[in-house]
Amino acid sequence: MTCRRTLRWIAPLLALIVIAALVPAPARAVSDRPIMAFYYPWWEPSDWTSAKMSDLPAPQYAGGDDATLKRHIQQADAAGIDALICTWFGPDEERLNKRCRRIMDLAQQMGSDLQFAIIPDQSAWASLQSVDSLSRALGVIQSDFMSKPNYLTFQGKPVVFWFYPPSLGGLDTWQQLRSQADPNHQQYWFGGTDNFSFLDVYDALYYFDITWETRPGAAMASYAGRLAKYNQANGQSRPFVATVMPGYDDMKFRNGHARDRQGGDYYRGTWQTAIDRNAQAVVITSFNEFFEGSHIEPSEQFGDLYLRLTKELSDNFRAQVGQQPVPMPTSVPTTSACQSFPATGFQVCGRILEYWKQNGGLPVFGYPIGPQQGVMIEGKPFQAQEFERNRLEQHPENAAPYDVLLGRLGADVLTQHGRDWQQFPKLIGMPGGCRFFPETGHTLCEPFLSYWQSHGLEFDGRPGTSADESLALFGLPLSDPRPEVLSDGRTYTVQWFERARFEAHPENAAPYDVLLGLLGVEIRK
Repeated sequence: MTCRRTLRWIAPLLALIVIAALVPAPARAVSDRPIMAFYYPWWEPSDWTSAKMSDLPAPQYAGGDDATLKRHIQQADAAGIDALICTWFGPDEERLNKRCRRIMDLAQQMGSDLQFAIIPDQSAWASLQSVDSLSRALGVIQSDFMSKPNYLTFQGKPVVFWFYPPSLGGLDTWQQLRSQADPNHQQYWFGGTDNFSFLDVYDALYYFDITWETRPGAAMASYAGRLAKYNQANGQSRPFVATVMPGYDDMKFRNGHARDRQGGDYYRGTWQTAIDRNAQAVVITSFNEFFEGSHIEPSEQFGDLYLRLTKELSDNFRAQVGQQPVPMPTSVPTTSACQSFPATGFQVCGRILEYWKQNGGLPVFGYPIGPQQGVMIEGKPFQAQEFERNRLEQHPENAAPYDVLLGRLGADVLTQHGRDWQQFPKLIGMPGGCRFFPETGHTLCEPFLSYWQSHGLEFDGRPGTSADESLALFGLPLSDPRPEVLSDGRTYTVQWFERARFEAHPENAAPYDVLLGLLGVEIRK
């Protein structure tokens, strides 16, 4: 992957982050096995030169023109691509920042189903090469990009790609970044490395370049076998992400290496490995990287051949792999410890019962209102159980305590009622004794602030409740306090959060003067 002309070659890489449960649901259900392509919006007319490129686009263009961006959206849609991964140099580099935003907005205006993700490229932009600066950049991605309905999610979480991990540091440095920027693993990170120790930080790994292997797909076949052994040895189910490439040629740019396209046969071979290995996601290197000659965009040398091949091969992948049924998780064993609740006639068992007890029990979650069962959540099968105030979901792909996650019922109920939380009014000024959340622009004040601060998911082993633990339980505020008429016909002051609705009940003595809304019940109506 090239980020600037001065960037020297670096072999395998990149990574997806999954930024969090802090975003609204996407406009459409993303494919269960998404097909994604690396996308570069940095091109200017002065870049196009046969002196440094093995091929040139047809037509040549400026990456910031609306006509160019619209054409790329249409081409990606027509080729069967689910998402473009937009290269980004951070919030302070306005050129790519503006272009990544613009292509997302244009896709929505055009009614396109295309999704987008951001790859912050710290390897090419010095101002991103520290934990603090990348953490700040992720905050901007979360607030400005993930809030858009066409931001890509994978396994229910927003993603971010990372390029060349060593440019930031080793495993310890990346662990520090994750702890600082995404401590609750609400994002999905794909790391561009085959060093399996990095699975302590990233959620999945992948290759950027596989063309150093003569036989198409050999690198991916080898990696898939190693991943299967890792999963078996560690009791994991990390997904196999297949890289597909039409070829490669950076000889004019950096005297690197070349892989002949063989009239499309090399590309076909890489896709066949994705099919043979039952890939859970596919990344295309690349949509439009011309310095490295890995483009599928129409060009002077190949015309639209590789767009047509991408449509054919992506359709074939979906027909052979994407339509295969995914086994539902097994139901809770009958030998698990269970507790019956006569009030509703249901029982809670095993890990969900343990989680229910450890993190607030009846006041926070309420009674079970259904059995534990296999359900589809954002296109993925999980074991889950509904309670009066939330839904508990088992995620065995995550290490404890993140193997049980809460549904975003606050956001879901608002969506079900056709209410857009991003249009809710916001307080002007910062009242004393309150806490402001820049991610959503809303403010948390008493009496809700004390309730929020005193409740949370226990995961740091320390006394008391930290802000991160409260955030993990309730999520970010989606509104300021506001009067609303509730189901009993009376008006109360309420505040909406991602996973809850706080209700002020001054008629009750403390601590029952703040109650949580019965969102689990309401969403079933």
